[in-house]
Amino acid sequence: MKELELKERSSRSLLANVLDIDDDFRTANSAVGDCHAAARTPFLGGGGGGGASTVHACVHSSRELNLILRELRFITSRMRKDEQEREVVGEWKFAAMVVDRVCLIIFSAFTIISTCACLFSAPHLVA
Repeated sequence: MKELELKERSSRSLLANVLDIDDDFRTANSAVGDCHAAARTPFLGGGGGGGASTVHACVHSSRELNLILRELRFITSRMRKDEQEREVVGEWKFAAMVVDRVCLIIFSAFTIISTCACLFSAPHLVA
């Protein structure tokens, strides 16, 4: 039981971390956009050759970050979907347990009542 609670906690914390990463990526993405704009300006010091490699590095890292973000979104959506499915399965198991318990009570009551009725209806059993 403790292992299940630990897995649920780690799952929720992972989702929270991924959502925080998504927010951080949006702010970092605007900073990367500034990197692209700064690399394209003619007023950048240090010669003409260094700016092109900076732009290429920024574009490459931005593309990798977008791919990583897409994979993280896929994983988190899959985890959310699995968690929702587990909740539905748990609710159905609880409903099945309740119906099973009600059927057990009805069956037991019927068996006891019919046994008592048969025993008390016998003419020579009591006398």
